Amino acid sequence: MKYIILASSLLALTACQSPAVDSNTSAQNPNTKTEASQSQQAQYAMTVKHDKFSADVSSVSDGMGGYVLRIQPAGEAVIEKKIDAPVMKAEATDLNQDGYPEIVVFTQSVGSGSYGEVVAYSSQPSQSQGKSWTEASFPELSEKLSQGYMGHDSFAVKGNQLVREFKLYLDGDTNANPTGKTRQITYRLVDGEASRQFVVDKVVEF
Repeated sequence: MKYIILASSLLALTACQSPAVDSNTSAQNPNTKTEASQSQQAQYAMTVKHDKFSADVSSVSDGMGGYVLRIQPAGEAVIEKKIDAPVMKAEATDLNQDGYPEIVVFTQSVGSGSYGEVVAYSSQPSQSQGKSWTEASFPELSEKLSQGYMGHDSFAVKGNQLVREFKLYLDGDTNANPTGKTRQITYRLVDGEASRQFVVDKVVEF
């Protein structure tokens, strides 16, 4: 009789414990898969091309409010850089017309200002790697050029130049309704002391 009671108690204890283990396992797995899937989702992904050159450009969230820009030139090492704003567009071109490509990435901040930035990499011949890549610096707006500026930039590569445009805000303008002219700034890529850099070539307003 004692053996029957003991066996019944063990079966009851096992029945109580087993569902709890199964329930926890099934609840954890879907959440883990969902988080992994979301973390790998690209904010931007595009293949850019210029002549025979191509590169995959993508951006993913870093989980802390920023992004990781990833550039994979075909057959070459990956370039990675942390950036603050999401990518809007990327282009491959040859801005300095030396026969070696540049990759230009345009970002725009989230919010009412939508401030634009440029991230660019320029290549040159390398005996060991075929091509080497260095980041080209893009200047902040000078005090004069920032007058009336409140973001909402647009960027484009036109020939061997980079063109930036934005509407000018006058006193009393709301963020959604600038009433000033459009300022257009044209940049060209030149060799600097440490690396290549963009410099202002021309400014017009219309």
